[in-house]
Amino acid sequence: MGLCEMAAVTSHTDTNGIATVTLSNPGRMNAMTLGMWQSLAALMDTLSGDESVRVVVLRGDGNAAFVSGADISEFDSLRSTPEAVAYYDACVEAAESAVGACRKPVIAAISGVCYGGGVGIAVSCDLRYASLDCRFAVPAGKLGLGYGLEDVTRLHRILGGPGTAELLLTARVYRGTEAQSVGLVHACVEDVFAHAYAQAQAIAKLAPLTLASIKMALQHIDAVPKAPSAEQVAQAVARCFASEDYAQGRLAFAQKRSPEFKGK
Repeated sequence: MGLCEMAAVTSHTDTNGIATVTLSNPGRMNAMTLGMWQSLAALMDTLSGDESVRVVVLRGDGNAAFVSGADISEFDSLRSTPEAVAYYDACVEAAESAVGACRKPVIAAISGVCYGGGVGIAVSCDLRYASLDCRFAVPAGKLGLGYGLEDVTRLHRILGGPGTAELLLTARVYRGTEAQSVGLVHACVEDVFAHAYAQAQAIAKLAPLTLASIKMALQHIDAVPKAPSAEQVAQAVARCFASEDYAQGRLAFAQKRSPEFKGK
């Protein structure tokens, strides 16, 4: 079986409502093939609408890499003409936008290498946790390829102007806790998968409608593609106050117990 044939994006949802999405291309450090970009976009759309899912955790296959970038071995055949480049880039943008637009909280569990397109996926997530041996870089300048406005905008939201300029204009590698110090990740930890899953478990116990309204507000503020309007955000907030979960939360507080939210 060839390397590209083994490339896949898979998902498993446990009984806590935590969907783990695994980006797998082990022969190439989980580099994203065109098919993987397309699968990721479709899968994130599906998980966004799945009422059984409370939280999504994105990870790479194994410990060596989250995503080492786009699979450059495909470029000669899939990005060799202006039309092919435009189509490929549209698929990448669709995948990253789907991650960012997901109605559920999305956590990136980043182990090892996170380069290029891997950074694009990571900064599309709501929360980012990394291993102590993580390495981040956007080496576009070393490859001569163009880095699109939406990708630059995502980085700018996280790092601001000076941080984005240094990351992109130097193409250097940020290692370990340096990635946390510049704001690329929220924390660097010894066991990133255990940490990310523990965070996902805690989030999964919170009120889904409240979390959805918060995500909508953040998307509106950041003016992401297809962001909800201010009116839609207000309606989502109003749904929280009209929900059974709001009544459950008040009752649980009065009874000094943990609430059991249903997302209704």
